[in-house]
Amino acid sequence: MDKPFENILWNNFKSGDDSALALIYAKYADKLYSYGLKIINDEALVKDCIHEIFIQLIEKRESLAIISRIQVYLFKSLRNKLFEELRTEKRRKLILENLPKLETDETNAPAEELIISTEEQQFTQNRIKQAIHNLTEHQQELIYLKYSEGLNNQEIADMLNIDSASVSTLLYRSLKKVRKLLTCLNP
Repeated sequence: MDKPFENILWNNFKSGDDSALALIYAKYADKLYSYGLKIINDEALVKDCIHEIFIQLIEKRESLAIISRIQVYLFKSLRNKLFEELRTEKRRKLILENLPKLETDETNAPAEELIISTEEQQFTQNRIKQAIHNLTEHQQELIYLKYSEGLNNQEIADMLNIDSASVSTLLYRSLKKVRKLLTCLNP
């Protein structure tokens, strides 16, 4: 979505246009869900937080700030909401109980991917995933936002409340570590 259209869409939503809200939801719900699962592998919690964000948008629509990118605003809102939820002891216990099951789910590749992918592509993908898995959660999040979601450094900086120079440095170090890990994983 281009910025002028996003600005019109956001202003229409703020003015009470429910169809603008429906467009925003349709455009970003799946992306929010994917991003949320990168932060915490709890589908129910991610879905709940996404719905809570949209409920808050409706409740506070008239007092919302003017934003430059809807996606960045929604990603930041989801990230904050997930971390808020994770701080509660009840959620923390639930997550810890489910961790072993979630870890085994991540290692199983869907059969469709195995059929579609060539052996060489699969081998390369596995090596890259293994290298990225060895990064810190913060480094993994940065790489996801930059390369999976296509956000620029300033947008990532705004989301994470750091400056864009720090994003550049952290991305550089993360990619350098991935390259080093890939050479170590090379058979």
